Amino acid sequence: MNIPANTLEIKTLGRFSISLAGKPVAIDWPDETIKELFCSLLSPLDIYFTWDRLCRTLLGVPETRTCRMQLESSYLQPLNSFLIKELGFNPIISGQEGISIDQHVIHVDALEFYQTVLEGLKLMSLTDHTEAFKKFSKANSLYAGSYLPGMHGKIIENTRKELESLYRTTSIYDVR
Repeated sequence: MNIPANTLEIKTLGRFSISLAGKPVAIDWPDETIKELFCSLLSPLDIYFTWDRLCRTLLGVPETRTCRMQLESSYLQPLNSFLIKELGFNPIISGQEGISIDQHVIHVDALEFYQTVLEGLKLMSLTDHTEAFKKFSKANSLYAGSYLPGMHGKIIENTRKELESLYRTTSIYDVR
C-alpha cells in the first residue's frame, strides 16, 4: 500500500510507534490510561466506540451523564491536547453517540492486515482460491508480531486475540 508522506503512520503489530513524514512523534505520553484510550481507538475490529463501551472499559461503570463528563474531562480532553501538541492535529472524531479515529488521516498496520484478511476470506468463500492465497500471503507479510505487545486493556487484549487467530488462519493458506 502506498502511504502519502503526510499521513500519520501507526505501527501496532509487533511494536507501537507513531511517525509523521517518517519522523517519530508522540513518544512521551502523559499517562498510561490516555495512551490505552488512544490505542483502544486504533482497534481494527471496532471502527467506532460508544460512550457506554468506553465508560465500561475505562471506568468500569455504564454510561451516565456524570460518567461521560468524567471520561471527557479526565481522558479525552488531555488526549486531544496531547495529540494536537504532538501531531499538529487531532485525528479523533467525537460525536453524540461515541468516538472514533479519522481513518482518512492515518494508516494503521493492524487495520491494513485485518482488511486484507477479510478480503482473502471473501475471495475464498467465492472460490477464487488463487487470489485469496495472494491476500493471505500479503496479510502474513504485514503481520509483524502481536498487536500492541505489553499493553493492557480489555479492547486491546480482545483485539490481540482476534488478530492472532486471524494470523493463524491465514498462515494455513500461505504457500509462499
